[in-house]
Amino acid sequence: MAVHGLAGLMMAILWTSPYGPPAALLVLLPMGVSCWAFAQYHRERAAHQATIRALVQAVDLKDKYTRGHSERVGRASVMIARELGMDDERVEVLRFAGILHDVGKLGVPTRLLRKDGPLTPEERRVIELHPEYGHEMVRGIGFLGEARAAILHHHERIDGSGYPYGLAGRQIPECARVVAVADAFDAMTSTRSYRRARPVSAALEELARCAGAHFDPVMVAALTRALARDGWHPEVTSDVSRRAPEHAPDQGGNVPSARAAATPAGRGPAAP
Repeated sequence: MAVHGLAGLMMAILWTSPYGPPAALLVLLPMGVSCWAFAQYHRERAAHQATIRALVQAVDLKDKYTRGHSERVGRASVMIARELGMDDERVEVLRFAGILHDVGKLGVPTRLLRKDGPLTPEERRVIELHPEYGHEMVRGIGFLGEARAAILHHHERIDGSGYPYGLAGRQIPECARVVAVADAFDAMTSTRSYRRARPVSAALEELARCAGAHFDPVMVAALTRALARDGWHPEVTSDVSRRAPEHAPDQGGNVPSARAAATPAGRGPAAP
């Protein structure tokens, strides 16, 4: 609006100048170029959003138990990023990273994602490959930027016991440390077919307990502050066909926890 106002003022001045109306009409040329560039930007942004929506919908269709999970992880990642004071561009990248963090599940056999019983060690190793699958799928999408690193490393742990590469501490990209916390938080606070959601307060306590070993304490603290100020309002989903008692044991007999939330079991108590 400011640019249009200045352009109008310039046209008025030129109109009354010795050069007259022809000179005033020259102002329309840069205005036209500006409008064209703005339209191109919006078309490109719409294409980006369509690409992401298509990938997320494909994951949701394949793994019905985590439908809506990707969008919520994107939302929690944005909350952390804003609390850390990241600029708008990085916040948008973190949103993309959260939304697409599980896109590699498209490369995992559906029978493993929907398996009701415990996974064998071999099946766990197959599911552990999903971050690498996801990275390969999106590596050619330039606008994702550092979100690609988050997709690859969001299952790494601060103590180095994560996967796929066993990175530790600051070796893990910052964006991946953000998504790891957002992922585990939503996994614990979402109702799945095999257990009910845990309260937000209980999930935060579990994140705090595992901070420093599993999660980055800075990211856990940022999410805690953001939730204390803004609350958590996940969208209600109706894709769960069976319900279990709250804190029901998983297939291995374990009570849900953040530590289990990031295990490669896929069908664990709070599997991301």
